[in-house]
Amino acid sequence: MGKLQEQLDKFQDTAGAAYQEIMDTLEDKYCWKCPMRSTSINSHCREIHSMKVLQEALDQGIREKLGETGVSSVLLESLILRTTKKRFKNQGGAAREKTIIMDVSPGQNLNLEPGTQLMVKINPKKIREGERIMILCESTESPVLGVCALIMGFPFRVTVVERFFHENNFWYVEVKNKKIFPLKSILGVLIKVIRKDQPEISYL
Repeated sequence: MGKLQEQLDKFQDTAGAAYQEIMDTLEDKYCWKCPMRSTSINSHCREIHSMKVLQEALDQGIREKLGETGVSSVLLESLILRTTKKRFKNQGGAAREKTIIMDVSPGQNLNLEPGTQLMVKINPKKIREGERIMILCESTESPVLGVCALIMGFPFRVTVVERFFHENNFWYVEVKNKKIFPLKSILGVLIKVIRKDQPEISYL
């Protein structure tokens, strides 16, 4: 690991220098004309934005390099999601399959009223053909682990599973129009829709 650690140490130094350069650029070229400048010391907006754009640049660089090797977009998303999962696990997180009851946030789904409760199986290990799954309405540049996107209130839609299969060491879900999603990108399996006026109704 000696050579690898040397490379990582070098990259860490480079990243730190790049972070400071971005901070300086924001201060010299942009922050001085921001109407929120007087509160920036408390909000730390310059530090946060510098970290955000640097992380995005790193992610995009990795995506482009993998794309040059012929990795498909679906496999690329699977790789990124598995990496994210490993980072969570290393920090003590665990992605266990379990059933939860959640409230639909305003604007989260056009077919459901805000406050509608859903019974959802999160972190599913397997999905059966014909089950209803919840997926993001639109793809994101940086894939988010399914249950995280659900809790964060990302807009979702419900679709029916046509095929569940394993390929290149990853599990995938195929829905109508032959669209394929990595299993880890699935927000959850919709078990039941619970409405306040009709608590036993299950449909969508």
